[in-house]
Amino acid sequence: MTQAEPTVAKVMEKAVMAVDLNVNARDCAKAMTKRGVSCAVITQEGSAVGIVTERDLVSKVLAETIDPKNVLVRDIMSTPLITIAPSAPLTGAAELMAQYRIRRLVVVGQSGGLVGIVTAGDIARSLAEKHGYREATFNAMARYAEGGFEGGPYQ
Repeated sequence: MTQAEPTVAKVMEKAVMAVDLNVNARDCAKAMTKRGVSCAVITQEGSAVGIVTERDLVSKVLAETIDPKNVLVRDIMSTPLITIAPSAPLTGAAELMAQYRIRRLVVVGQSGGLVGIVTAGDIARSLAEKHGYREATFNAMARYAEGGFEGGPYQ
């Protein structure tokens, strides 16, 4: 008997950081830092409409020497938002990420509501676990190290 392929729901993060599209980039960045996350899903009246990543903040605000207090996330968010269903297989998520050259997919339920986020790291962790953490490549992508640094070497 073959083992069923894991679904997005099995590996996704359910506690997604969401901010309204009228929040400024500085407040968004501060909230991301406080939560220890690399992105925020941007919402309008409760519906997900875009995503702001650390890369967006660096390339669209800092590199352009724009005051982050004076730019709204609606002006720097990445759109269109690429989404996936929680019941989708992980290979489907990986294929979408490869197709669009992205590292995160917003997970939406049948009604279109935000239910989670799945990242390339989540997929790598699933693969590392599947291979018993014996594959250095998967472990590196998953940022797994037995007895390694808790927060990494950089402070």
